[in-house]
Parts: sequence; C-alpha cells; structure tokens
Amino acid sequence: MPLFIGYVVSSLVVIPLVTHGITFISRFQLWTQPIWVVLHLLPFIFIAATDMPSFTEWTQFRGIEQRDGSSFNLILFGLASTVVFSLVAQIGEQVDFLRFLPVRGKQSRITWWLACLSAGPGWILPGALKLLAGSFLAVLAMRHLVPVDKAAEPTQMYLVAFSYVFSSPNWALAFSGAFVIVSQLKINVTNAYAGSIAWSNFFSRLTHSHPGRVIWLVFNVTIALLLMELGIFKALERILGFYSIVAVAWVGALVADLVINKPLRLSPPMIEFKRAHLYDINPVGFGAMLLATVAGIVALTGVLGTDAQALAAFIALGVAFIASPAIAYATRGAYYIARTPQRDWGGQTTIRCVICEHHFEAEDMAQCPAYSGAICSLCCSLETRCHDLCKPHARVSDQFLKQLRRLLPEWAVTPINTDLGRYLGVLVLFSGLIGTVLSLVYFQISMESTINDTGLKSALWTVYFILTIIAGIGAWLLVLAQESRRVAEEETSRQTELLMREIEAHKRTDAKLQRAKEVAEAANEAKSRHLVGLSHELRTPLNAILAMRKFWNAIPICRRGAPAP
Repeated sequence: MPLFIGYVVSSLVVIPLVTHGITFISRFQLWTQPIWVVLHLLPFIFIAATDMPSFTEWTQFRGIEQRDGSSFNLILFGLASTVVFSLVAQIGEQVDFLRFLPVRGKQSRITWWLACLSAGPGWILPGALKLLAGSFLAVLAMRHLVPVDKAAEPTQMYLVAFSYVFSSPNWALAFSGAFVIVSQLKINVTNAYAGSIAWSNFFSRLTHSHPGRVIWLVFNVTIALLLMELGIFKALERILGFYSIVAVAWVGALVADLVINKPLRLSPPMIEFKRAHLYDINPVGFGAMLLATVAGIVALTGVLGTDAQALAAFIALGVAFIASPAIAYATRGAYYIARTPQRDWGGQTTIRCVICEHHFEAEDMAQCPAYSGAICSLCCSLETRCHDLCKPHARVSDQFLKQLRRLLPEWAVTPINTDLGRYLGVLVLFSGLIGTVLSLVYFQISMESTINDTGLKSALWTVYFILTIIAGIGAWLLVLAQESRRVAEEETSRQTELLMREIEAHKRTDAKLQRAKEVAEAANEAKSRHLVGLSHELRTPLNAILAMRKFWNAIPICRRGAPAP
C-alpha cells in the first residue's frame, strides 16, 4: 500500500471510533490496554533474557558522532530538551480524563488520590519510561545495522525488538505491525476527540455557532491528514522546535499562575472557567504566553547566539515564570473575574437551562440577566443577541479601548472605534500572521539549503504583498459582514421594541375592556337584584289575594254540602 493511501486509511478508521464519544473511547482504551501492555513488554523481557549486554551498550552510548560522553554538551542538551518539552502539552492533556474522576468519598480517599495522581501529574512517570524505552530501542536498532535516519521509526524499532521473540521474520513483522496499529489507534482516538473539542470551543466562542462536534472531528482529522500528506513528519525536528516553545510558554504561564500567583494572592484562590464570569482576555496568562513565545522564537532564530538557540525552550519557560507574576502584580489581578459568580443555587445539584431546557450540574451553570435565569455554558457561548449583557466591560474591544484611553486623548481614540479603524486593525492582524508564517518559512529554508538569500527574500516579499492584498479584501468583507450583522440586529431590536410596545398597548386596551366588562356585569347584577326584590314585593300581596279568593270560592261548596239543621 502506498504511504499516502495508508494515511487516508488511518484517518478514516479513527473517525467512526471517535463519533461515539468519550464513553466508547474509554471502553476502547480499556479493551486494548491488556493487548498493548503485553505487546509493549514482551520484547523487553526476551531482550533481557537473551541479550543483557545490549542494556549496557545503551547506557554507554555516546551518540552517532561518537562524542566524548564524559563531557557535558550544552547544544545537545538543548536539542534533547526541545523534544521533551514538545511533549509537555500532551502530558497536560491528561486533565481531560480527570474530569470523569468520581467525587472523592470518605471510604475511598486513598484510592481516589492514587487515581488522581496517576492519571494526572503522575502520568509523567510512564511518559519518562516510554522515552527511555524508545531511546533503548533506537540504539538497539542501530546496533542491528538499521540506518540512523530510520532507527527512530517505531516500525523499525519494534521489528528489531520482536526479532528476539520470534525466529521467523514474518511473525516479527506481524506482531510489530499489530503493536504499532494498536498504539496509534489508542493515541489518535484521544487526540482526535480532544482536537474536536478544542476546535468546537474555539469556533463557538468566535462565531457563536455550533454545527456539532462530529463536524469539528472531521475538520481536525482532515488537517492532520493534509499535514501528513505534505510531509510534516520529515520536518518534525524543526517543527518540534517551534512547537515546544509555544507549548512551554502556554504551560509555563499556567504553572506560574498556580504555584506563584495564587500563593502570593496575586490571583483569586479558585479557578473560574465559565465564560460568563471571565474577561475575554486576561493579560496575565495571555501576555505571559505571548512574551515567552516571542522571546523563545527570537532565541531559536540564532540572533542571541548558539547557546541561546539551543536553550530557546528554557528561555521561554523562564520568561513565562517571570512575566506572569509581574503582569498580575501590575494589573492587581483585576482581569481574572469579570463579575461575581453565583455559588448558591438553593441547594440544587442540577439546574435547568432557560434556553435549551436541559439539566446540568450547578458548577456548569451561570446566572444570565438577559434571560433572567440560569444558562449553560454552550448556550452562553452561542448567544449572539445579548452582547455580554452580564459583563459589557469585559469584551476584548472594550478592554482595548479602555487601555487606549489611558494612553491617548479621546480625539485619537474615537477614530479607532469606527468601521475604518476596525478594518485597519483586522488588516494589521492578518498581515502580522502572514508575515510570521513567511518568516518561519524563510528561516526553515535558509537553514536547510544553500539557496540565494537575496532571491529568497525577494520571492517571499512578493508573496507577502500578494497575500496582504488578498487579506485586505478579506478583512474588508469581514468588517462589512460584522457591520451588516450589527445593523440587522439593531433593526431587529427596533422591530422587537415596537412589537413589545404594541403588545403593551394591547394589554392596556384589554385591561380597560376587562374593567368595562366588569362594571357592566356589576350593573347588570345590581339591576337583576332590584328586579328580583321588586318581583318579590309584588308577588306577596298578589299571593295573599289569590289565597283569599280561593278561600271565598270554597265557602259555597261547604254550605251546599252541609246537612240541614
């Protein structure tokens, strides 16, 4: 099978597995775990039993360039650290599984903590063991004359490892292939699910639309497939350098907030995650990550020297740890919480959302002033009409304009909050992204080949200006679309207000008609009572007269029927 078709098949296999949700993924991980553990440990057991000296050779391995292993090499240390740092975000993904950890009970306190630590921060231990096992298999593969550029491939590693288990090359190939397939499925179903959630959260907050998680699952897998088809694996070492800086800057800002800012009370003690209670941008985390990323990328380009280039990830980590408490102190932690969260729900554990009418746990609900009730996180993200009525000062545009008013006079800030100002802002953002991507392409090509530097710069500048023109058109269309939506919402609001006024007028008219009806009914009732009383007064003497008449008429009858004296 050609490799590009293999990528397509691998992608298509993952999609139906992930569409069933986290419950099926958990079961799949549980079912395949025994198979994976056996296939993972079986080669090491046979290697230890038949070729123990290979472990000694691994610990004494000096590298492919046969450097002196007794001396410390800063450059190689930095390169190895880059690979390790790129795995930081993947280790942090384990927090997704901790969401399904049951509530801690008194009877299972020890087991609960063991599960929490092993599935959470303790996951770094098996991660480190896997790194060591991979390095051992790479050395073992090179010992069996596998080319250096192939020794790091898992198929080559385990093909050599399973050759210790089976004397037949076909069986060794079959088991190594089965192990690689099981491992990749276990990894890819988790990554595909986590990626679909990430894309869904991103676009739901940006566009206030949620077509469904399956859409973003296919979107995420398609991007991965295109990257593999474009040969991303061949440039993995250079890509890991940039990715490790971003990952370390992100995780470093988070860790600094947890271990520095919170103990020093520079940030609130609790962790708030609901959008309804947060600012669009918290400069503590976002600013620290941005500064750390810029510092790391600048160091990685070699501008600060070879040593700084090798330690770019450490520089990013250090900047994140310094910038996070510094920004938190400068802002006095004012951008962590946009409004006071409601914690007391009257003892209710599950609350019904006023929009979708589904029930959710109280921790996932927020009080919405626009709908005068509790709202779930998804409905809050998809809501487009309220314009953050619960926290109008926390929107990114208001945050930006507020800071500008502190630095600039009002006459200079007013033009920014216009269509032209928004257009220029979006254009600058798009142009900056294009320039960043082309700069990365330039540094990558310049490090790989001996192409004419002047010609390369000229070509990239031409591409930059062409893409900037396209970005300018796209930015103007985006601003016009936003303005059109804003005008449509204003027109809808006016029509709704007129309709509500008409409804109120009809209500007042109905109330007056109801009062007039009640007055008429009261008058009719009084008239009826008067007629009833008058009729009673008339019937009383008439009844007496009629009785006397009947009595008088009865007298002759008695006289005629009486006996003679």
